[in-house]
Amino acid sequence: MEKFKSFMKKLKKNILAYIVVWLIIAILLVAPVTYTITEATMNGQSWLEGMTYNFVNNLIKLPITEVFKEPFTKDFVTGIEVFTIIYILILIKGIMKTLPKGQYDKIEHGSSDWCEKGEQYKVLSKKDGILLAKDNYLPVDKPGNINVLIVGRIWCW
Repeated sequence: MEKFKSFMKKLKKNILAYIVVWLIIAILLVAPVTYTITEATMNGQSWLEGMTYNFVNNLIKLPITEVFKEPFTKDFVTGIEVFTIIYILILIKGIMKTLPKGQYDKIEHGSSDWCEKGEQYKVLSKKDGILLAKDNYLPVDKPGNINVLIVGRIWCW
């Protein structure tokens, strides 16, 4: 349930951007592709020949008004439907990948939030020493044992 709420929140936040990207791709890519394929089949060429020879010209002249004329409209609508389905599937997969993976996702690890009212400074320093977390240093001039146990990976290369 938490993932679904996060998904809806992210979707509402970015819906306008997703629509604008869809519209730009539909105008700049889907319209010339469907126009080129329809034009090639009308001229007796294969769709691959049409894409090879005429796509760049159709991409430059942007046949947006042409795709709404009689022989091209049906193919343009079909192309938009296919593109929309593919776009929505890619969009959902992308949003699902950005959702939190667990309950501790996006929470700082190694913070001193477990201490209250500065009690960590009885042992730690606020300014100097070995950095443990934000504003928490292990003083090196402290008498006694100042060994540090590091849990996790250290990337050194």
